[in-house]
Amino acid sequence: MSEEISGNGLDVTLREFASGQKLFNRYRLIKTLGRGGMGIVWLARDEELERDVALKFLPDLIIRDRAVLGDLKRETRRSLELTHKNIVRIYDFVHDQTSGCISMEYVDGDTLSNLRADKPHKVFEADELKDWVSQLCDALDYAHNHARIVHRDLKPANLMVNQRGDLKVADFGIARSLSDSVSKLTMEHGKSGTLVYMSPQQLEGERGTHLDDIYSLGASLYELLTSKPPFYSGNVDRQIREKIPPSMTQRRKELEINGDSEPVDEIWENVVGVLATVVALSILAAGGWWFVQKMQKPSAERSTPAPAQLAPAPPATQPPAPTIAPPALGLAIVKTTPAGATITLDSRQQLSPATFNQLKPGRYPLRIELNGYETVEQQINISENQTTDLGMITLKAIKPPEPANTPAKPNVIANGTYTGMIRIKFDASGKYTPLTIVPADIHSGTMTQSSRRGDMVVKYTGVWDGNILRAVTNEVVSKPSGVQWEPEAFTLQFSDDGKSVDYECNADGKTYVANLAIQTSGSATSRLSSIYKGTITGGTPLTISFNADRKSGTMTQTAKSGDVVVKFTGVWDGPILRAVTNEVVSKPAKVKWDPESFTLSFSDDGRSGSYECSADGKNYTARLSSP
Repeated sequence: MSEEISGNGLDVTLREFASGQKLFNRYRLIKTLGRGGMGIVWLARDEELERDVALKFLPDLIIRDRAVLGDLKRETRRSLELTHKNIVRIYDFVHDQTSGCISMEYVDGDTLSNLRADKPHKVFEADELKDWVSQLCDALDYAHNHARIVHRDLKPANLMVNQRGDLKVADFGIARSLSDSVSKLTMEHGKSGTLVYMSPQQLEGERGTHLDDIYSLGASLYELLTSKPPFYSGNVDRQIREKIPPSMTQRRKELEINGDSEPVDEIWENVVGVLATVVALSILAAGGWWFVQKMQKPSAERSTPAPAQLAPAPPATQPPAPTIAPPALGLAIVKTTPAGATITLDSRQQLSPATFNQLKPGRYPLRIELNGYETVEQQINISENQTTDLGMITLKAIKPPEPANTPAKPNVIANGTYTGMIRIKFDASGKYTPLTIVPADIHSGTMTQSSRRGDMVVKYTGVWDGNILRAVTNEVVSKPSGVQWEPEAFTLQFSDDGKSVDYECNADGKTYVANLAIQTSGSATSRLSSIYKGTITGGTPLTISFNADRKSGTMTQTAKSGDVVVKFTGVWDGPILRAVTNEVVSKPAKVKWDPESFTLSFSDDGRSGSYECSADGKNYTARLSSP
């Protein structure tokens, strides 16, 4: 059964599912969370990882086109890198021949759009939004400046609040990717996003930047505080390009909304600071006028600015002579990276990105200041009826002087092997997982976690924050069959000499740590023999045979019914090899074998050692010697 749902002027077929249905041999559907022009969202139980997830199902026409499906999969994979606490996590992209979906974090809550609609006057007051706006801006800063991902469909319906009161940004990169994928199939190109929240640049079909999200942020805040977006009726496209929206206080009066006695614009500035007035609403107000000026051609008839807001009338006591036309004015646009710099022009100050209007023709000194960056000073020319766009000005960071006693930067040994055991912080249960880190360079490498089912090997990459490498896993090299892998973020803190490193990872509400040490050819392992023999407590003969790497090999336990031979692999934790058995080489037909973990330790000369294994509530030991 299918249903035709209209979205962005086109029809896409969306398959119907039923509660209790199991999909992709993993997800058990629970209930529908919502539906729209680009997909149906279901609450489902991930039976493999035992957690609730939200599944956004893809239109059938995407599933049927392998090229478009591949493009969408690559785009969605970028969203896996977003690990901010205020951004809805993307877990997986799964599909078969008939259906496909994106698995993501389930947020038990409601959208700001619905929460606003439930308010008595259908609006929020400014102080109600301050914490959520702070979280939203933190999420956008992370996505734009760290992950380099733009949302391009930011709106109240994509801003969710969970049961703890935390804001979560949904559909980061997903809505745009879906819309673009459908556009490729229907030949409907250009705009991706929701019209009333689109920037003028987005309306023109320009490549998306972080400025589109900033504009949408302003439009969303405007709606949450006034009940309507800046432009919502009539020719919205043209209004966004050419008009300046009324102030929020004026819009609330027009809609007869009674709220705080102080004008909402003043309250908002006091509560949130310069965010709304400089970052969001200034772009709303200035963006439209800039596009008008850009499209207009200079002429004698346009020597006087038309919009009343942009050309204040002279005082009534000094009316201009009828025969003298007011001077033609110009406009300047200043953008910086990073944004937020103080721009001084014509004795006026704004924060970048900044738009200065009503400038008389002439030459002006420009000054750009930002803490931690070199000050920029230059002269710019303003022409009548012209827009002077300086383009993107990249600020140069000031390198702080290093104190004389500052220790040397961590020395990462490329292609060195760091080994240790992962444990849960503050947990004395004795559960360990062997971990190996092999840096390819100072920013990337491979990480191996060993278990009874085999080795999980993944690549990682990171950026340095002082002497800490903040890294994320981004590609699977190899993994045991049936083991699910998810990207994870972790930190590595190397010692000054590069011979040890501390690992830390937060996942599933727990903190996992490990102390790793570099393995060198001169270590005690070089003195080990290839074979050791002994007898396990209870009388079972034991043989340990090492491979050339001295951290893997075979273990043989001899019984009356025959020999059980299994392979093992491990990591050195100082003088102790912590190992796990992972594959049966041979065993008697009636003997049952279960994977087990054990430790091996050896004397300094490598001639003797000891074996220890805990299983079935018992402790088994053996003294070993080289034949």
